Amino acid sequence: MSSDFETPSYISKIAKVKEVVNSETTNGQEQVVKLEIYNPKSTNDEVYITNVIPANQAFAILAKKDHKYIVTIDNESNQVYISDYYREPTVIGLIIIFIITVIAIGRSKGVKALLSLALTGLGVVYIFIPAIKNHWEPIPIAILVSAFATLVTMILIAGFNKKSLAATLGTVGGVTIAGFLGIIATKIAPLSGLASQEAQILLANQTETYDFQGILAAGVLISSLGAAMDVAISIASATQEIHETDLNQSSRALFQHAMNVGKDIMGTMINTLILAYAGSSVPLFLILYNQSQVRFLNLEIIATELISATAGSIGLILAIPITAAISVFLLKKLKPKDMLTS
Repeated sequence: MSSDFETPSYISKIAKVKEVVNSETTNGQEQVVKLEIYNPKSTNDEVYITNVIPANQAFAILAKKDHKYIVTIDNESNQVYISDYYREPTVIGLIIIFIITVIAIGRSKGVKALLSLALTGLGVVYIFIPAIKNHWEPIPIAILVSAFATLVTMILIAGFNKKSLAATLGTVGGVTIAGFLGIIATKIAPLSGLASQEAQILLANQTETYDFQGILAAGVLISSLGAAMDVAISIASATQEIHETDLNQSSRALFQHAMNVGKDIMGTMINTLILAYAGSSVPLFLILYNQSQVRFLNLEIIATELISATAGSIGLILAIPITAAISVFLLKKLKPKDMLTS
């Protein structure tokens, strides 16, 4: 029996293996394990358990002496079993290396980048997730969080100026389009939003109903946010630099120069977004490698990945002209339609 999430009946704690005795059975391998279960507010408990190691590697956890693991305790039967590896030190260690690297290379801008990342994370954790749990519409909340994250990032990195404003509006415009394309596609296809294992676990454990289609579309919006910000700030910055080299050039010429820069950026940014989706789905592609095209493209899990990647890429592409138009408008103080006649 195993549980991935804590409930009133099951709690998770950290335990250290003190002793291990291995044995072979007809059904596989078993271990008699002596565990020291850490209790922060009381004396540690020591228990003996039988750790059954299945043949399936996805569920096999081999206990080793002096290593730490996550154990799950059944409050009703007091049964204890090893439920996962203790990965926290590795995760925290890598995060520390990441922070040191960013600061060492970026100096003050690195610190600002980390601060913007932290504020974005707080926006997702304390605004987006609670709003979804309270049954707010996912897309408007995702747009709000995206606008907040983008504005904070742009102000910290580029300052409060026309460039950061143009990049913010361009980013929000692009990801908003991506989100709405995502929700339209999920309804037309149709997609249930339950293709991922995580969504299925949430459905199985929930005591209330969520808008899984909306959550899927909101995920498309947020997942394309980083790439869209990168494109938008590049376009806004380039437009400003081009404008300052010739203050007398027309709005139309300035817009065209900005679009030329955007076209060069577009190819690599699309690859970035598509490969990010593809890279996380390699095991899935291996499983379905020999499927026919008809079967492959109509599987919900594949259609979900393709629609997410494509909708995100469309939003990314459209962020280019949106940012360019807004940048020209702000720099030349003309309405966007004037670019066609100036």
